[in-house]
Amino acid sequence: MKNLKLELEKVYKDYCDGSLIGIKGEDEFVDVLYKFVEFRLWVSGGDKWGAGSIGCESVEGFLNEIFLFEDMMSDWSGVYRGDLCYEAYEGLDEVISKSDLEENIKEDILKGFRDNYDIEIFV
Repeated sequence: MKNLKLELEKVYKDYCDGSLIGIKGEDEFVDVLYKFVEFRLWVSGGDKWGAGSIGCESVEGFLNEIFLFEDMMSDWSGVYRGDLCYEAYEGLDEVISKSDLEENIKEDILKGFRDNYDIEIFV
């Protein structure tokens, strides 16, 4: 893939927007989350600069951004962190499957998510 960072930033935005779309306007904090996502993308740098381990420079950085977003969503909704990890995993899997990421990168992201939340997937 020519620019992994830009594709990871796109997946991050699509994932976060998909998580927020159904609750937009429900609470002032949701608007804050939209602005937070935009801020994190700005910090990540897009095609203008790299951000090292901050932002979507790597699979690890991308996952850190996803986990931070998920923690904030959990805090807002009043659930324990990780309670909605299976639903979040399904959403991430759906967004990733539609992306232009290489298959090994998709697998690394999903494995990293499963490992973080100790999710077991049965085939």
